[in-house]
Amino acid sequence: MNKRIIIPTSNISDGVEFFLRGAKKRRSMAIASVRQVNANIGVNLRLVSAK
Repeated sequence: MNKRIIIPTSNISDGVEFFLRGAKKRRSMAIASVRQVNANIGVNLRLVSAK
């Protein structure tokens, strides 16, 4: 039998990677929402998120 050996590309498990992807998506959605609200009320601020 030929079994393929899968070599991980990082030391982050699949579950943690899934969680981090979701957090990144929620953060970008929150930033987009804040920018839209600020644009609607006429506020132009530079929004910086801390990681």
